[in-house]
Amino acid sequence: MLLLRGARAASAASTAVAAGTGAARTLSVRLTAVAALSSSSSSGGRRRKGQRRGEAKPQPQQPPHPPLPRHGESQSKKRPSVRPAEGKKNGAVGEARGPPRLEGEARKGTRQPQQEKPKRVVRWKCASGCGACCKLDKGPDFPTPDEIFADHPDHLELYKSMIGTDGWCINYDKSSRTCNIYEDRPFFCRVEPKVFDEFFGVPRNRFDREACSACLDNIKMVYGEDSAELSNFKRVIREESKKLEASKDQDKLLGT
Repeated sequence: MLLLRGARAASAASTAVAAGTGAARTLSVRLTAVAALSSSSSSGGRRRKGQRRGEAKPQPQQPPHPPLPRHGESQSKKRPSVRPAEGKKNGAVGEARGPPRLEGEARKGTRQPQQEKPKRVVRWKCASGCGACCKLDKGPDFPTPDEIFADHPDHLELYKSMIGTDGWCINYDKSSRTCNIYEDRPFFCRVEPKVFDEFFGVPRNRFDREACSACLDNIKMVYGEDSAELSNFKRVIREESKKLEASKDQDKLLGT
């Protein structure tokens, strides 16, 4: 009996210990559930759909940082601002002023025509003490007598008869640089608009310029570009040209 009682007591004791262990486990599970509820309430309140009990609330994703600017690029780029109110206002002003012109038309309208500079007034005059035109054999750089007098055979024959052995006119006095027959000189020796028109086809309005150009070429050929004769001729032309310009200005003032 004692053994049976002892066995029963031992069995009862073991049952009590097992019951105590089960109660402890039940209490631990309850405490864990309470802790999970408290953690879920502290982390954000209610659970979202699909969120398990005890899981943390998902954090919102941050937008990615913009890439760093390269070397030489500005950090901030201005975005074009579109202001519909101003656009409408400008459109109303444009309609009031009229239709916009094209780019080519605007440039054409604002372009000012270039005014040509007036040509300098020139008047020819023979410079005394020159005699360059009396060198009748002028060389290969000038037209030949046959070319000049192609339509005037009488003038051609007379011209050739006046050429001396040194190429100068036989009527030219080299010591005084004067013409011995100046008053009765031939028609082609006269520097006049009619002569230039007949032999060279030069109109009257271009006579002075063409005559000055011909004399310059003759003087350079005979005496040289740095000669005193050339400087003297240029001085004479400047003086005569200034006189002509002054007379024209005076005529404008007088209205004649």
